[in-house]
Amino acid sequence: MGIWIAAIVATSLAAWIGRALLRAWIGHDRLYYRVLAITLLFSPIVNLCAKKPILGYMLHRFHLSPKTPDWPWWFVVLVLLLIGVSEEGIKLTPVSFPSVRKAIRLRGSAVPMAFTIGLGFAIGEIWYLAFRIHFSDPASASLPFYMLGGFITERVGTVIVHAWLSLLALSGLRSGSSQFLLGAGGAMLAHALMDSTAMLFQMKLVSVETAILVFIPLTFLCTIPFYRFRGNLALTNRIGRTGGVRHGFVCLRLRGALIGG
Repeated sequence: MGIWIAAIVATSLAAWIGRALLRAWIGHDRLYYRVLAITLLFSPIVNLCAKKPILGYMLHRFHLSPKTPDWPWWFVVLVLLLIGVSEEGIKLTPVSFPSVRKAIRLRGSAVPMAFTIGLGFAIGEIWYLAFRIHFSDPASASLPFYMLGGFITERVGTVIVHAWLSLLALSGLRSGSSQFLLGAGGAMLAHALMDSTAMLFQMKLVSVETAILVFIPLTFLCTIPFYRFRGNLALTNRIGRTGGVRHGFVCLRLRGALIGG
């Protein structure tokens, strides 16, 4: 029972943060909320239809045990690449819709769309993992929810991480297909690298404390583009409320600061 309450708490926190930021960035633009609804299904789909069967084939092909600590290092690298490529790949599928590409170009930034995709994927992942823990580890699933604080904290932080990874790929969309592909490849590799600590923990090579000490700073670093975008948006709104000479003076000061910097 505890895992379900923990999942509800994590989802509520992620949804509260997401709603506040999306309302500030895009108001009530329904396109973003439609994308959010679609991406809620991405984590279960990619885990059940891609990662699980491919990993099963790889284990059978190389005659390896399903137990993570028994894997050789080269197989661990392959698994990390599988995770990065499959998860970041499915997160990019909304770009196939012309309305999504148009929204990114019109707003001049991929930040709102990247955050929307990351939020939807992360919330879907909360419930996929809750179901997985419920069936594979009943002892942990039955703990009181307040003893599952690590699950709640990590899942909420993962919203920002997934959003940042999506931003790596989407930010190159306005610069042409080559930059987009370069960004997508970078996002996949970054995902694999960021999951390496969790993999080392599963292999019992690092402690849970070490994994947490790596995860927390990474999460804070991933917030920087979104914090800067929020600041730019607030500055734009303030400029928009000024008029006449004052408006021109502010714009000239901004232009001078950009040229001088």
